[in-house]
Amino acid sequence: MDLFARAGWARTTVVAIAEAAGVAVETVYSGFGSKKGLLRAAMDVAIVGDAEPVPLVEREAYLRLRTEPPQRRLEGAIEIAGRIYSGPVSRLWAALLEAGASDSEVAQWCTQLEAGRRTTIAEVLELVYGRQSDQRTVDIVWSLISIETYTKLCLDRGWTTEQWQEWAIEAIHLFAGRP
Repeated sequence: MDLFARAGWARTTVVAIAEAAGVAVETVYSGFGSKKGLLRAAMDVAIVGDAEPVPLVEREAYLRLRTEPPQRRLEGAIEIAGRIYSGPVSRLWAALLEAGASDSEVAQWCTQLEAGRRTTIAEVLELVYGRQSDQRTVDIVWSLISIETYTKLCLDRGWTTEQWQEWAIEAIHLFAGRP
């Protein structure tokens, strides 16, 4: 994760990955199949925090949102997003996009990850507001709380994750209403 996050796709080599891990290059290939397989695994670990094959929406922090009061559900969801985005995910996303520019399989992964994020946002909005949101509202919230928006505000402009979280909650309320 660290090498891809720091150097991006093109400047990260399998040799460098093997050296950093203290293993042979062949071990990297046998474990992940390819450099892009390793990048995908790195992104998955960065999102959920470990290598367990449990999706984010099946993890305790996400499941706990269902038992919270509606206002706290949105705050909790945004805290989860902020925690994810403030780690290596933002830089790994950039590496995935870089790889996807020349590899259709990686480009498809990016599309799948974004579709999954959009579906999760629609589910959270329904959980918070007690009703299904229209597609336009989901699209707006999906774009507002994207990795790219986080990157622009926090990494490029110097906002803290907490400032981004406060802004994200306010912005969602503007478009989706208050719970």
